[in-house]
Parts: sequence; structure tokens; C-alpha cells
Amino acid sequence: MRRIEERLAIILRNAEGWLPKDQLDDMQSLVAAREPGVALENFWTQLEEYDVDVPDSVRHEIKQIAAEMEMRPPHWIERA
Repeated sequence: MRRIEERLAIILRNAEGWLPKDQLDDMQSLVAAREPGVALENFWTQLEEYDVDVPDSVRHEIKQIAAEMEMRPPHWIERA
């Protein structure tokens, strides 16, 4: 299985167009700095802030990553 950082980096790259590029770049920098938890929290906060219609497959992957990191995702991700 891929490392959490690699999986999150892929999600962030695929999220171009959902959020401003500078925000995604900041999140990628956090992942590169081995702060994936902070990046993930920022990501799901901004997705909700921008009212992004996140595909079920992405919500499912976010939910899996959060579980592996022992983080509790927001309610809207739990629906995946």
C-alpha cells in the first residue's frame, strides 16, 4: 500500500480546479514537510468552505487516510 503522504499528494494534485492553486500548493508543501495531518485538515476545511462537490471516490479515500492517521473527518466526508 502506498504511504499516506503519497496518496494525499495524489488527491491534492487531482483537486486542481476545486480550490485556488496557492492553497493546494501550500497543502502539498505540508505533505512534503511530513505534515500530512495538517494538510488533510486544511484540505477538507477548504473543500467545505468552497462548497466543492467532492466525488464519492475521493471522499472514501480521504476517509481511509483519516482513519489510518487516527483522525476524525468532518460529517460530510463520513457519508462516503
